[in-house]
Amino acid sequence: MPKKKIHYSNFEDHERQRQYVVFYFYAKEHADYFEALLIEADIPYERGSGKDLLRRHLFGIHKSHQETAEELNDETGNMFRKPFLADDVMRKMVLIITLGALAIALFGWWRSTI
Repeated sequence: MPKKKIHYSNFEDHERQRQYVVFYFYAKEHADYFEALLIEADIPYERGSGKDLLRRHLFGIHKSHQETAEELNDETGNMFRKPFLADDVMRKMVLIITLGALAIALFGWWRSTI
């Protein structure tokens, strides 16, 4: 089954230069992949790191390229996205518990109508 597209919003306007938008990533591999996509799409950017304790990877992009950069950002997020229940055993256990709760509810409803 193909993965659904998710829209990520890990970007904000630049603090001082309003004609720029800043994309940020917490993982270096995500930032490197995003940078490779920017280079491939021929979008000019500036890369830096955050001054906070989280060591964010920052990309400054002019707002004229924002729409394309957002699409590349979504592609980056979808590339590294993991399924909610990746373990097959866990998925089956959740299904069994749900079906069990539904069976108990139906049995209770059936007993109350008698």
